[in-house]
Amino acid sequence: MDQSRRTFVGLAALTPLALLGGARAFAESAPALCVDPETQTLSQRNRRRSIGYADPATDASKTCNGCAFFTPASGNCGTCQLLGGAPVSGGAVCSSFAPKPA
Repeated sequence: MDQSRRTFVGLAALTPLALLGGARAFAESAPALCVDPETQTLSQRNRRRSIGYADPATDASKTCNGCAFFTPASGNCGTCQLLGGAPVSGGAVCSSFAPKPA
């Protein structure tokens, strides 16, 4: 076995460990979700769909953080009056955006 083959085999053996470490680092750095879409009822999902809720927002000037219907909670999360007090992300948006009064 020549040196380049040994190097390749050695690196190939370490690849799964590197991928595992990278995935763990990504999971730790990823922002926590305010609400898990998988745990929502059909009614809750339909309600979000009906107002065009999108997370993350496509227009940074109209995020939930700047909306009159948003009440901040912890971190980037809060609640929305239009969704009956359901948790939402401050970085999301919907078609019923109303700027907070000055």
